[in-house]
Amino acid sequence: MPQHSIALIHHPESYNHVQPFPKPNLEAFDTPLRIQVALEHLKKAGMLEQIRKVQAPRAEPEEVLLVHSPYVLDSVTLMSHLGSGELGEAAHASPDLLDSVLLAVGGAMRAAELAMTKDVKHAFSLMRPPGHHASTSTSMGLCYFNNLAIAVKHAMKQPEIDRVSIIDFDDHFGNGTAEIFYSNPHVQYISIHEYDYENMGLGHGDELGHGDAAGTNINIPLVESSPDVSYQAAAERIVIPAVEKFRPSIIAVSAGYDAHYADPVGNMNVDSRTFWKLGNAVNKLVDKMNLPGSFLALEGGYNPFVMGPSIEATLRGLNGEPMPKLEDQLDRVDQEEIVDANENILDGLLAALEQFW
Repeated sequence: MPQHSIALIHHPESYNHVQPFPKPNLEAFDTPLRIQVALEHLKKAGMLEQIRKVQAPRAEPEEVLLVHSPYVLDSVTLMSHLGSGELGEAAHASPDLLDSVLLAVGGAMRAAELAMTKDVKHAFSLMRPPGHHASTSTSMGLCYFNNLAIAVKHAMKQPEIDRVSIIDFDDHFGNGTAEIFYSNPHVQYISIHEYDYENMGLGHGDELGHGDAAGTNINIPLVESSPDVSYQAAAERIVIPAVEKFRPSIIAVSAGYDAHYADPVGNMNVDSRTFWKLGNAVNKLVDKMNLPGSFLALEGGYNPFVMGPSIEATLRGLNGEPMPKLEDQLDRVDQEEIVDANENILDGLLAALEQFW
């Protein structure tokens, strides 16, 4: 990997926030261990010697207001000072919450700055807590401030960044990011996620954006246990052509790894090969459209022992390297009915998007 083509943004104080729950509570899975073990894997793989390492700055509280209401900022600040309490579903406070979330926001903003100024081609903010469930007015789902959305708005303050495509491959639908940009025609949001077809909910294919932004919100709701081949089809048939047609100034990525078959929270059936393919697709889009680069922010991914291979695969894909052979890449049987169901979903999405393309 050529030196400084990729930056990794990190700060150890992001470990300080820990929600006070033992397993099996959902909140217990967002632990410092998931990043610590991933970094150790990257070190053993020799990657930390070949990429630029950047310490995340702490965002100013008012920068949160680029996206969130003052109520969200005040609530997180107050509950952090109290040291406990529930800010939203699966979003509990700790004494170190405010400091950790401002660092996570700062890391994502720094990633955007590095990418849009061409200091590096791709910049990855490896910080926690995640952010894509946090909406304009609500913290939820382990997320308090929407790190990537704030970074996108920060980037768009520069006149050369007038359109941004966001690709979200977390197992879960990024409802917060979708809500924030749902009526903004200058931001394209594309989410590949597991959809609960038994109970129905947000994140289905008919949510296409509002007003002038119609067609810019693209949800790809795959069925439970979807394999690598379905993710590859989603990328090739929808994600890549959608970004090409939108013609963004830069690409942002919500990088969640809980679609991995070994993740305790997600229910999908992919491994690091999918994360290499997604990283490689982003790199090719940057090259094809002559963009300055891309910036990524960590979202989910709650098995510490597969986070390392997953992130390594993403970074190698971003760098245009061949797909690596990694220890999590086990042969698994693709269920034909799941693959067929997903192809039907993609067909329906393409038909719905045709009017905008």
